[in-house]
Amino acid sequence: MADAPPFLVTIATQRSGTKFLGTAFSAGGLVRSLGEVLQPGAPAAFGRFFADFVRPRDAFAFEAAEMTACLDAFLARLAAQVAPARLHFDLMYNTLGALAPIWTLPDAGPAANFLLDWLKARGAGVIHLLRPDLAECHASHVIAETRGLYHSGSDGDAARGMRLRLDPAAATARIRGVLRARAFVRAAFSGYARFVEIAYPDFVAGQTVAPEAAARIARLAGMVSPQGLFGPSPLRVTAPDKAALVENLDEIRAIAARLEAEEGGLSPPR
Repeated sequence: MADAPPFLVTIATQRSGTKFLGTAFSAGGLVRSLGEVLQPGAPAAFGRFFADFVRPRDAFAFEAAEMTACLDAFLARLAAQVAPARLHFDLMYNTLGALAPIWTLPDAGPAANFLLDWLKARGAGVIHLLRPDLAECHASHVIAETRGLYHSGSDGDAARGMRLRLDPAAATARIRGVLRARAFVRAAFSGYARFVEIAYPDFVAGQTVAPEAAARIARLAGMVSPQGLFGPSPLRVTAPDKAALVENLDEIRAIAARLEAEEGGLSPPR
């Protein structure tokens, strides 16, 4: 494991299987996932950490050196929290513009993204988790806001009585954003060796990670074998049959197909 990355991070859009992957990591024992560490509140409490980091300083100007020191200190705290396991956390597409230093252009491209550059500089093992079915991705997002996508109980009970009609304009805006964010991430990590892509739900096999995906992630982690890397996740998909819950899913599929063609399509995970 001489070339093992010091930590692993999944980059994805919401409702793309991140929680399933994270809980499967934690169940294996070698890696512990802390989920979305930059979101407010638990489990990582970045807001409280940032306040404590800034408080003893005479000034904090949000310059690159200061932001880098802050992220490095936060990373060290997270790694210590999960030791002796290796750290894993999630970054959502809609947080990738966060924590940029004060001197950042509004149209900074993939090569100038502060957070992604920091990940590369720290040698992160990056898992880019894709959901190729963009209509299902958007439907899952709305269903989750309505009832909750992941659970550990009965599928029927969780989805009972749910019937939704998705707003085409909202679907267009969100799907276009997902496509552009995917392309942005791919461009940012072009040529970076510690980068793999897997697809949801293809990487799921029952209650754990499918062998092919597990082997690829193990290689990313510097492991000869995926043995012990993943265990059973307690999570289940609430609404596997979106067509039964979404009245206009065919309309959303047509929107997704049009946008994918306009944006140049989405090549398979690499």
